[in-house]
Amino acid sequence: MLVLTLIKLAVGAAVGVIIGILSNRSTTRVFVVVCMGTVLLTIISTEFFKLVSYPWFGDPGRLSAQAISAIGFIGTGLIWITNKNQVEGLNVAASLWLTAILGMLIGVGPQTAGVIALFVVIFFYILLELVIKWRERRTSHR
Repeated sequence: MLVLTLIKLAVGAAVGVIIGILSNRSTTRVFVVVCMGTVLLTIISTEFFKLVSYPWFGDPGRLSAQAISAIGFIGTGLIWITNKNQVEGLNVAASLWLTAILGMLIGVGPQTAGVIALFVVIFFYILLELVIKWRERRTSHR
């Protein structure tokens, strides 16, 4: 059990680092903490439910669901409106939310699903970055 928990935490930390670096390098530590925190919270939620084994007292998803609410609260602090009335930080907030969900997925158990989801996220980060740069070059030549 301890080794599995350590593996889940290590995978969660790696996911947090990767998504943190891709979305906003200055907040990478926040991404690591959020992902590891949701991994732990999900482990606590599911393992406690197994220990108690009284299904009428609650469900194991309740604690994990609160993590998403908390991330929504933290994410609003990352979004602001500039002096030019442009919204900034939305990508970072959404990435933090996604990181929490990936942490929950890793905490539930199947690291394979979390890693596959991470690769899909990385693919789209890179693809969208290429599309954005292509559009910028295209509009700057006109």
